[in-house]
Amino acid sequence: MNSNRMHGRAGRVVSRPGRVLGVSLVAGACALAMGAALAGQTLAVGKAVGAGKIALAADAKRAAIDIRVRDSVTGRAIQADLNVAPLGDSAARQRLSLAAQGGRVSGLTKGDYQLIANAPGYQALSTRVSSDGAIGLPTTLWLTPQRESEALDLLALKAAECADCSVYSGYVYDSRDGKPLVGVAVRSGDGDRTVTNGEGYFELRSKHPRAAADQDALPSTTTLEISSAGYRTHRLVGVSRVNDSADFLIDLQPGSGRVDDNRTHVQVLSKQRALKEREDNAARLDAANAYQAQAPGAMPSAAQVGATAVAVPSSIRVGTGCSGRSCSGVSVYSLEDYVAKGLDEEWIASWHANSLAAGAVAYRTYGAYYVAHPISSRYDICNTTSCQVFNADSVSATVAAAKATKGVVLSRDGKSAAFSEYSSENNAWDDPGDNLSCSNNDLSCGNGNNGSPRNNWPCLGDSVGRGKGCFGHGRGMSQWGTQRWAANNGRDWKWITDHYFNNNNSPGGMRNAYRSSSSGNPDPGSISGTVNTNGTPLNARSGPGTSHSVVDTLADNTNVTIQCQTSGSSVTGTYGTSSVWNRIGSGRFIPDAYTYTGSDGRVAPDC
Repeated sequence: MNSNRMHGRAGRVVSRPGRVLGVSLVAGACALAMGAALAGQTLAVGKAVGAGKIALAADAKRAAIDIRVRDSVTGRAIQADLNVAPLGDSAARQRLSLAAQGGRVSGLTKGDYQLIANAPGYQALSTRVSSDGAIGLPTTLWLTPQRESEALDLLALKAAECADCSVYSGYVYDSRDGKPLVGVAVRSGDGDRTVTNGEGYFELRSKHPRAAADQDALPSTTTLEISSAGYRTHRLVGVSRVNDSADFLIDLQPGSGRVDDNRTHVQVLSKQRALKEREDNAARLDAANAYQAQAPGAMPSAAQVGATAVAVPSSIRVGTGCSGRSCSGVSVYSLEDYVAKGLDEEWIASWHANSLAAGAVAYRTYGAYYVAHPISSRYDICNTTSCQVFNADSVSATVAAAKATKGVVLSRDGKSAAFSEYSSENNAWDDPGDNLSCSNNDLSCGNGNNGSPRNNWPCLGDSVGRGKGCFGHGRGMSQWGTQRWAANNGRDWKWITDHYFNNNNSPGGMRNAYRSSSSGNPDPGSISGTVNTNGTPLNARSGPGTSHSVVDTLADNTNVTIQCQTSGSSVTGTYGTSSVWNRIGSGRFIPDAYTYTGSDGRVAPDC
């Protein structure tokens, strides 16, 4: 693979003397300087001339965003290139070199910008940042290694050596400069101890009491305590004990005392209190999407959605340090990393593989919906129970579930991700003695059924929930139901997903969302790409050229699968001028000049 395109394809232009992405460089308009919380160098870069500018604000210290780039698997700090351009104006693109310890991007006038981070050995990450003329939220970009890691799977085998063991691993860093910390003490609540090595890595196998045989029992929990002289002790509370491997990324803060990080599973919280803010938001969004309720002949069929490259965002901006939906930081992940890391916070990692896979589809779709409907200009979704719970830890089983369903989302229109509602227990019967809060305002479907007809969700026979008190809103997927269908009834994730979201191809009301087929049913071995237009929708055409009819439009940052490539009319785009066109589905072509693939050359077979 050509390394130039791996760096945002800048090499296609940089290699030509006197040009950097079509931008002349002169001194002093946009600066990359270190923020107060980040130690390191100060770099000056130039500005774009002409109509489109990244102009220096009156107070550059205020119009700034502190940025770090890290490895999404190990948390290691990465030296990276950042390409920044106002949305819709690729001619004003700036290229900045970011030191491993991070830096401050300053000089951004008010507006929205596309930011692409590139580093050798990693997949590029594209996202949107907003400047409001003030200090922005500190932002971390988490790059996915190009080479897939098998470390979690190998650790899971260690856990499987005994039926009542968990393997906890991870990396510990100094929160100020991102450097790994050596000799940090790690202790589990079960009495197991270890210390970090020269890379800040620890590994701990912990034996614990056998799990309860009751299929509805929640996992027992433990604590992990990470401590080192000169730093505040970091204590993970409520860590689920599962017979698997779990990996953590810990940033220790200098000082004394202790920080408690509550990792109590949302399903445990469900048994203690209602997730009221999420329930309220879900009800509001459900009402806002009511126009998508099934009307005869109005919505695409399962086959039509499955054959369509439903727009799936390449990345998601996750609000961190949140209180409710108000957040103090931003972490940007690829959408697939978001699902792999976050699924274990909503689904229980010890559940059946098909339950987890069905959950991965719902979790991914939920995130993709919020990318299209962000809760803030600075981030798409929060990481708390007010949105969809997310932490950067990883569990082998849920990582595998995300991989098994990669790219699959639910859609009602064949073009965009549906609002994929789910809740713990959707049975339409409120047990007065279980002390659980049922938020379904229409229990007319009765015991053994899901649904909320008053809210456009028709009754669905769901025998696995019979006798289980409602703890949810009755709309969409029952999380505990996915486990019972998979573990006790042998249903696979596709059946489970279809059961809850389209009544197994008997749609009605809002129960009319279908699974896409991983961006249009890609051919084996086909190549992934990302639309990069700096904010402008891209036309997909019926043939390889601008004279062919427009059959669809793709949003910027949409992931696509390139089945093959062919020559057609010449197009000048984000990546220069090219006559190569990419087929992304039957009768659907887009110009390579607007497609990020990681290479300057052709990447797929000839059509």
